[in-house]
Amino acid sequence: MAGARMPVTPEFGTLLYVLARSSGARHIVEFGTSFGVSTLFLAAALRDNGGGRLVTTEFVAQKAASAAANLHEAGLADLVDIRIGDAMATLVRDVPHPIDLILLDASKGLYLDILRLLEPALRQGGLVVSDRADLDGGDGGRASAYLDYLSNPANGYRMAAITTEALGQRFAHDVAVRA
Repeated sequence: MAGARMPVTPEFGTLLYVLARSSGARHIVEFGTSFGVSTLFLAAALRDNGGGRLVTTEFVAQKAASAAANLHEAGLADLVDIRIGDAMATLVRDVPHPIDLILLDASKGLYLDILRLLEPALRQGGLVVSDRADLDGGDGGRASAYLDYLSNPANGYRMAAITTEALGQRFAHDVAVRA
């Protein structure tokens, strides 16, 4: 997957921007930087919200370098802390508090683990956005466990499944707010 380009669609990127702007996000954590397309939308929202900090993590160093170059070219690098390596290790320290928005857009089977790792810092009214959690990808149902967790009101979330369309395809996303 080191060279795979799997950017968010323009429609989903715009949705990320709108969610971050309308919630007044100042602290964002992203799981899955890739080449930084979603990071650009989120960082632009932070800039338009008056500043803030986006901590993002990417397993592949070459992708992180490309993302950093893209953020620098867009004039948004000062808002973003790119961490390279296993997210379960890179996100255990120095995450912004309180977190206003979490974007989960990498290995679907880790969504619940990453959410639980970050959950103590997620503010009430904070958003959790995931991309394509409906694609289990042979992870033994772990992505389904994530969706079950968010859709159970006893866990403190209200979730909506939505789709966007681009390039003649439909893409599933989930948006949850911490009640």
